[in-house]
Amino acid sequence: MIELGLYVALIATTSWAVLAAGFVNGGGGALIAGIAAVLIAATLARAHVHRIVAALGAPLLAAVVIVPLTIARMPAGSHHSLGVSASHYLRAMATGLWSTDAWGFTVGLSTILFASGYWLGWVALREHHGVLAVVPMYAVIAVDVLNAQRTAALALPVTLAVGLSLAVIASAYLGSLTARWTRIGIAPLEGFRWRFASSAAPVAAGLTVVALALPAISTTDLSAHLFLHGGDTGAVETGSDATSNGTTTIGFSLSVSLGGSLVDRPKQVLTYRTSTGASSYLQIATDTEFDRGNWYAPARGATVDGDVWGAVPFASGPLPRDTLTVDGGIGSEEQAIDAQIVVDAGATGSQPLVPFTGEPESVDFSGTAFGTISTVNETELLTVDSVQLDPTSDGSATLQTVALVSTATAAQLIAAGSNYPAWTDQYTQLDDDSTRGAETIRSMAVQWTSGLTDPYDQAIAIEDHLRNPAFFQYTLDPPTDPNAKVWPLVFFLTSSHRGYCQYFASAMGAMLRSLGIPTRLVTGYGPGTPAGAGGIRPQGDSTQQIVTTSDAHTWVEAYFPNYGWIPFEPTPASAQGDYEPFGRGTAAVAPPVIPPSTVSRTPPATHPASKAQPPATTISGAFPTVGAFAIATLSVVVGLVIVGLFWFALPRSVNGAWRRVEALGTIIGLARRNTESHRAFALRLSRSRPRAGPAFTELAALTGRAEFSANGVSARDRLLAQRMWRRALVATLPRSVRRAAS
Repeated sequence: MIELGLYVALIATTSWAVLAAGFVNGGGGALIAGIAAVLIAATLARAHVHRIVAALGAPLLAAVVIVPLTIARMPAGSHHSLGVSASHYLRAMATGLWSTDAWGFTVGLSTILFASGYWLGWVALREHHGVLAVVPMYAVIAVDVLNAQRTAALALPVTLAVGLSLAVIASAYLGSLTARWTRIGIAPLEGFRWRFASSAAPVAAGLTVVALALPAISTTDLSAHLFLHGGDTGAVETGSDATSNGTTTIGFSLSVSLGGSLVDRPKQVLTYRTSTGASSYLQIATDTEFDRGNWYAPARGATVDGDVWGAVPFASGPLPRDTLTVDGGIGSEEQAIDAQIVVDAGATGSQPLVPFTGEPESVDFSGTAFGTISTVNETELLTVDSVQLDPTSDGSATLQTVALVSTATAAQLIAAGSNYPAWTDQYTQLDDDSTRGAETIRSMAVQWTSGLTDPYDQAIAIEDHLRNPAFFQYTLDPPTDPNAKVWPLVFFLTSSHRGYCQYFASAMGAMLRSLGIPTRLVTGYGPGTPAGAGGIRPQGDSTQQIVTTSDAHTWVEAYFPNYGWIPFEPTPASAQGDYEPFGRGTAAVAPPVIPPSTVSRTPPATHPASKAQPPATTISGAFPTVGAFAIATLSVVVGLVIVGLFWFALPRSVNGAWRRVEALGTIIGLARRNTESHRAFALRLSRSRPRAGPAFTELAALTGRAEFSANGVSARDRLLAQRMWRRALVATLPRSVRRAAS
């Protein structure tokens, strides 16, 4: 039972590490699938079920476990008939990690964890090969860490998984020893298992501590060599692509990850019109967690300064949010803006997220809202950071939305003060590291706002400084610091002074937080271009706006007591886009329209977003670099097959070679009988496979000598046994295979 507990704990911590990266919403079923797989495999191993039966039954057992865990989240369009549903499941289990659909990815992830748990339970308990048993766990963890945006969230589960894996290896070795002694009639001494465990546990813990304490061999981003984009530079969201020279096409990004160059290849992604007839910024998601100048959404279920970030499903209509202004989620001076938005497939990346013309209020589709959960009512959100629709057939949708835009004046915001609600503490987090990047940012913020006391004037001072072309310039090709330890944001503020919108937004957001002002970054699209402008074909009346990938944008929102979240525009005007500061008061409901000099370009290109991090970490729907994750997983599977073949072909001892002979006999339908001697079994095999007869006979003799000779076997005998086994294995292969190999 202790061994089984170790195996369950290992698969549980491995699954925890994957889920902590936030690759997918509602992926808890994958954890259950992994644990169930270990228990099933352990049961089969203890029952001495034949290996072939266990292998052939694995897919059926996986379906029995995974289907009940995921059927409730299956897209409605897939529930046609049993045959159609079964085909969807087979496709998702085989190729789910390639899928941009949340349900398909969850099924694929559950399949990987089930296979890993099944392998762990069987190989450790039945085969007693600890190292081979934990190989899939290390593969999953490696892919997880390489793709995760915030590795800090993985520290505890990965550390526990590594320590437990060492304990599993020791446990499997102990099982191998006791099984070997049992075969030759040696009884272990009483208390031996506990003494072994008391010795192995400190060693496992010590090795884990040493691994954590030792400095890194290199600061080089290895993932950059393994995947299209490394862990620091991020990946490309759906709808974008990478060029041959390493740059990324401008497109919507769910997270803010600094680094890399951009190229502009405009593609229409949506159209919209508002009830006021004016253009508007389109808010899709907010990023609230700061990490070395990058910004992400929290993982689902994460607790940030005591507040829980999670998801609340809703039906068509008003969103499940706290609308009481006294609680602070919504401000007191706000105007509702209705909008009709036609969203093309892929407009919001890998997930069907809703664009809003301000603070999200309602949408005429069902889905799930993500944000900070109200402490008063767990079915309501204090903030709505993103809204994910239930899947549609092709990913496109025509939406009717309502959003709130603050009409607070500058005077009101100056007088708002700094008596912030307790739940906004999470928006002032600005963690530092050994490079003291956060301290550098704070010092600059204090310098830029010298003499100013109220948060609004401080925010305007920072916004103006960043927009001043004498200090900072816009570019799609920002320089990079050769010192990898320096935050790209710090290098931007102190040295290069050149970047695109994510650099400017991250700089202002970090500076405001360093001054104690609650701040978040918003990702979405700029106002776009009026239909018919710049040679773009009109698709409706003159109030319709056309938005392309070039309009992808990131800006800043700061919190003001009684008025809620107020937007700021720190990105300066440039040839790429002429964004202007947000209006205040009644001017806020008519956001600035891009000047004619800009919209005359064909096609239009306003301001871009940077490359997206592997999405697996934003719970609002982003996945990891799906192609890289899938390729890595496929490579792991192929690697496991190769390792298994090498293990089967290269025994390390005479007894190991004989065990493979017995396994080979089982495979060809000639299992060894309990009363059969080595020589008798070898002769029976020889009659079935005459070409391998001499090798089988020699192996039987060597095995008998190893088991019964007082002197055992020599190194020469071990080499001979290995050579005889390989000869027998080749001779047993079908003639067509031998001919092809030769």
